[in-house]
Amino acid sequence: MKSLRGRLSFAFVLVAWLPMAVVGLLAQRSIEARTRESYARQLDARAEAGRRLLDRRAQDMSATLTRLCAHDLLVDRVMLDLARGHYQGPEQAELERLLPPLMQSVAFDALLLLSAGGADRGRVLGAGHYPSLAGARDLDLLQELERSGDQPFVTTLRVRDSEAPARDEQAWVTGCAVERDGVRVALLGGLFLDADRAARWFGEDSAVRTALVRPGDALPREVRVGGGRAHVFTFRSASGDDRYELLAAIDDADLEAQLQGLWRQNLVAAGVAALLALLFATLVSMRLSRPLRALEDAATRIGEGNLEQAIDERAGGEVGRTFSAFNHMTRELKSARQRLRRAERIAAWRDIARRIAHEIKNPLSPIQVSIETMRKTYAKKHPDFDEIFEESTLTILEEVERMKRIVSEFSEFARLPRPRLDDVDLVRVVEQVTTLHAHDDLAPELRVEGAIPSVRADREQLAQVLVNLVQNARDAALARHGARGGQVRVTLRAEREGVLVSVLDNGPGVPLEQRDAVFEPYFTTKATGTGLGLAIVQRIIEDHGGSIELGAGLEGGAGFRVYFPCAGPTRDPGESQGDATFSEFTRD
Repeated sequence: MKSLRGRLSFAFVLVAWLPMAVVGLLAQRSIEARTRESYARQLDARAEAGRRLLDRRAQDMSATLTRLCAHDLLVDRVMLDLARGHYQGPEQAELERLLPPLMQSVAFDALLLLSAGGADRGRVLGAGHYPSLAGARDLDLLQELERSGDQPFVTTLRVRDSEAPARDEQAWVTGCAVERDGVRVALLGGLFLDADRAARWFGEDSAVRTALVRPGDALPREVRVGGGRAHVFTFRSASGDDRYELLAAIDDADLEAQLQGLWRQNLVAAGVAALLALLFATLVSMRLSRPLRALEDAATRIGEGNLEQAIDERAGGEVGRTFSAFNHMTRELKSARQRLRRAERIAAWRDIARRIAHEIKNPLSPIQVSIETMRKTYAKKHPDFDEIFEESTLTILEEVERMKRIVSEFSEFARLPRPRLDDVDLVRVVEQVTTLHAHDDLAPELRVEGAIPSVRADREQLAQVLVNLVQNARDAALARHGARGGQVRVTLRAEREGVLVSVLDNGPGVPLEQRDAVFEPYFTTKATGTGLGLAIVQRIIEDHGGSIELGAGLEGGAGFRVYFPCAGPTRDPGESQGDATFSEFTRD
């Protein structure tokens, strides 16, 4: 039914949605193609304008420096002082004061005056961008200027602003040299290269973005290239090597936003069409699938165990015959389930009877032997009859006590009392259980890790669980090591809104293949055990909403880890599962 409704809905939605989706996609592709074509023209125009701007800026820098070398009074004064040998402290201080204003007047970021001849060749006479640089020697910079001729080039300049530490900046510079009266000086100036300046050179634009990168490097993340990119200008070193590239890229974020908006509009329109188609398909499918829905609901309830379910057979045609066959099948299933339950109850009682008979049969043999021995010795008037009588009766009493214990534990396993929930101090309960063995050959060790909250539980049943686990641990440790080497440790700690109790021993442990079977009734590894102790422990723990796991203990021994939730069982435990089991066995 659901498959039929789904197919009908899918068909209607596809017929309504597909044409609108195709039209919207074609419209979006057309808008995107036209916009990207416009972007390409805009990018070419901006790149060409940028190249012309930078070529003009290079020519302007060269012309400015040539004019300063030829006609600037400050340069003339410095050369005159150098020629007279009067360029000392006052003259240098005057140059440091006047050079920064000169640099700003020609709109340069850096301006240096260097000695280009004689013994002081390469000495910095003054630096407008770093006055304290005066007196330093930078022969490499002078050589770069001489190699470049009159072409601008990229170099590294030392810069310092106010109190900030000195730093290295990449600068696009050019220069000139002038010689008079045997004195030769060089004037070098230009602009710093950075991304912000490159953007200012290129001008503001909503779509075109610029990036200054080294040859071969990728564009920065913030520069989108969805609309394409173009080369604008190459900045070279004094030797002619490419140092930086100025690239222009189209940021198509606005286009993407428009396309996303158009896509959302198309989705809304297609969604409305699909919703209308789905509504119509639902109305049609409800009329077609009503009989199938009744059959599906009935099958679901039968799958849940309700075999009393029947379908109205008044419908005609194939539907009526299908409903009739379904009701016949239901009646057959009900009859088969009743037969199966009777067979299961008989098999369960047979298994229980076999197990009890096996457990009781073992004590009967020594009882029979003891009685026969007493009869024979009595009939023969044996002189040791009194001693034999005492031994035989003790044996009989021990075996009878064992039979009583078997019956008692079986009865306890079959019907556990309803837990009486109360706030229980688990630390106090564990202390009382471990105190029972405080003076025995093997005293358990108790560890309490942190604050332990109280739990909602039946105090007596929790004590029963702990007594059983501690006794089993002591028996295992004594069997392997004796009193001197045996260890039993009980640990408590708060965990997951509850309390975790670990009972660990260094006994022989439990093999992996037997760990899942230790909680099954009548499974035991002890010669005198009944196999019901751990089954009772597990049932009590589960009635309290907890869990128990068997794992590794101390030195290869066994470790039982029991978790009790502080809030107690999530449902009212009612009577134990044993009551339900036996009521099921005895029900007709």
